[in-house]
Amino acid sequence: MVGNITTDNEPTPEFNARCMDVINRWQNGTLPYQEAVATLTHYLQEAEGDLVNQGRAEQLLGFIQHYRGNFSMSIRHVERARELYEKAGNLRRVAIMDLNQGENYRFLGDFKRAVQLFRNAQQTLQDYNQPRDLTLAIVNEGLVLVTLGRDEEARQVFERAIVISQALPEDIYVQRMMCEVYQGMAQIYLRAGDLQAAWENATQAIELAQYTGDAILRGMANRIMGEVITELGGVPDTQYTDDPDFYFRASLNALQEIDAEAEQARTMFSQAVSLAKRGKRTTAARKLEHVMAIFTQLGMRDDAARAAEVQRHIIA
Repeated sequence: MVGNITTDNEPTPEFNARCMDVINRWQNGTLPYQEAVATLTHYLQEAEGDLVNQGRAEQLLGFIQHYRGNFSMSIRHVERARELYEKAGNLRRVAIMDLNQGENYRFLGDFKRAVQLFRNAQQTLQDYNQPRDLTLAIVNEGLVLVTLGRDEEARQVFERAIVISQALPEDIYVQRMMCEVYQGMAQIYLRAGDLQAAWENATQAIELAQYTGDAILRGMANRIMGEVITELGGVPDTQYTDDPDFYFRASLNALQEIDAEAEQARTMFSQAVSLAKRGKRTTAARKLEHVMAIFTQLGMRDDAARAAEVQRHIIA
């Protein structure tokens, strides 16, 4: 089945603009988390009787709670958004909710479910000729494969995303997706020992993250840069500092702007690994203890297990 989705079951422009103003101010650090949630909750109540506007408010509440690390709450919001969009007949947004839910399950370590959700979304978006959202679904699948260490599969998936993106208008949305691709590719090359390629991808991720101004992307791009410089032991380009901790601090500062607790914990984990590699094992072990507690509290089982394994190796 191939076709184009009509826009008559989309959120109203005025309602969507108000919702996105909340998200944009929260993402750039000018609107506190609690106020953002309260405002979107008010908009949700205001939209009663309009399925798609209600779905949009639920979707964005799920988005905020995801990055806050409240995954169970995010899952509930996304489920409700999906139901509302399905009732309204907006299959594109149903597929996007599968993407968002896949991200929740990826963070919770349920990778099988995450991949299935991403692939379900890809099928729908391909059927309905939605290349931009299809690219996002493919990128998300690649990120799961990187987490699983299936690097060759992930590389092929990212390359497919790049090919599709080349036919898209080069807007901020596409640049954000490509920033995530470069981060994923940097991790792949880092594990393969190709430090030059890892460096090239990490610098591209940093440049795109800074250009977009997105706090989440800045946090993740600075994190991978810290990891790459740890392995390089220096920098090929003097416009960058050779101190990995500079980038880990920049990552934490960006993520603290939006209270992204889960991503902050992942940055602290990466910094602990870096500290251990630089001979600061006691400091690394203490940091890992703190990180494990956060991962456990957030229900991030896979991350907590990985942190525990690294700590055992450090103190052995």
